[in-house]
Amino acid sequence: MTFGEVHIPFWEDSGHHRKTCSVTGLYFWTRDESRTTSGDTNEDPYTFIGSPIIDGFPMKGKVLKDAMRNSFLNYFTSNDHTMVNPYPVIARWRDDIHLTIASIADFQPHVTSGQVPPPANPLCISQPCIRLTDVAAVGRSGRHLTTFEMMAHHAFNRPNDENVIYWIDQCVRFCDDMLVNTFGINSSEITYVENPWSGGGNAGAALEVIVGGLELATLVFMNLEEHEDGDVEIKGLKYREMELQIIDTGYGLERFCWAAAGTPTIYEAIYPESVSWLKETIGFESMVNDLQLEVDTSALLSELSRLAGILNIDVGTDVESLYKKLIERLDDLNIKISVSELKRLTEPLSAIYAIPDHMHALCNMLGDGLIPSNTKAGYLARMLARRVCRMKSDLNIDITLPELGKHHMDTHLDMSNFMQTEQGILQLLDLEELRYHEM
Repeated sequence: MTFGEVHIPFWEDSGHHRKTCSVTGLYFWTRDESRTTSGDTNEDPYTFIGSPIIDGFPMKGKVLKDAMRNSFLNYFTSNDHTMVNPYPVIARWRDDIHLTIASIADFQPHVTSGQVPPPANPLCISQPCIRLTDVAAVGRSGRHLTTFEMMAHHAFNRPNDENVIYWIDQCVRFCDDMLVNTFGINSSEITYVENPWSGGGNAGAALEVIVGGLELATLVFMNLEEHEDGDVEIKGLKYREMELQIIDTGYGLERFCWAAAGTPTIYEAIYPESVSWLKETIGFESMVNDLQLEVDTSALLSELSRLAGILNIDVGTDVESLYKKLIERLDDLNIKISVSELKRLTEPLSAIYAIPDHMHALCNMLGDGLIPSNTKAGYLARMLARRVCRMKSDLNIDITLPELGKHHMDTHLDMSNFMQTEQGILQLLDLEELRYHEM
């Protein structure tokens, strides 16, 4: 299914134009007829850093996340959706994944296959997720996270039974109305990029929602299931139509927070207390002063984040090549700094940014009852704990893993849904640090 074949009245009603991106060749929808790029290309830098694109959220950290989440859920409950409590981050109901990687994973395979009815229909949720595929990029890119909340609204339709809650047109209307009227985003800045999605044995047409160079959401219209005799091919796999038509959306809570805060990196928007605490602990300001840079450090970090957004830092990125590209781009902006100076500035920052992210994932995993081990999900928790221990060593900070955990839980976490107690989590962290030093 392509969007060129589907009539979506909203596009006409709202004055959208279907265009082809001059960089990627993908189709996208925009109210700005003069626009030539989709918004998510190497020619579209972040525009919200220092100039937030979401209005009405002057706070940062957990307070910002709570306010943003509540605004999202309130919008959909006021539009006849039932709020569903989040599922655990340990995907015990799945035999193909260890961790909950998306809100739709809560309902795969039993609900999406039609075997079991959904807990509500339509529903909204804010699901904590953990994805470790980009762990090497966390702290370096300014935007990558191992753990995030996927805010979502879902509807499960059975068109053959004439039981349709809502489909593509109403889904896009909800998204656009919320972005513009709840979050105050300029409607001409929003682009909807056509790009098929697949995952967990299902697939469908999808729209990536881009604002200010940042992908805020993905709207998936899931109507395909993986099958060897399928007549639709997506990313090398065959799919066939299924009985259900499912609205599968994902709105990145932390990205909404970043777009509202306009900070140089996403970490300063969602973990400001931890970032400040770690900077103070290692004497980061003195370290910067000792470099005697002839540029404004804050402005430099903002530019680095903008550049990271278009240079596509990811797993497998050649770090030395990346530094050279950054130096070249900074030089074009008349910011003079050497590779060695840039490394001395960014290497400790990368660890400072990554530590609270990793602690958030680790505390969530342990809070859900996981025990670190050398197998399955337990191995993933142990890997994160040891990454934090190495970063602590690199920063030469005298703070234990339990102390980091205590600070993080007190500052950034709501533990009301945890199976494990705070004391139990701290004991597990202490054991992991002991085992790390015994290696």
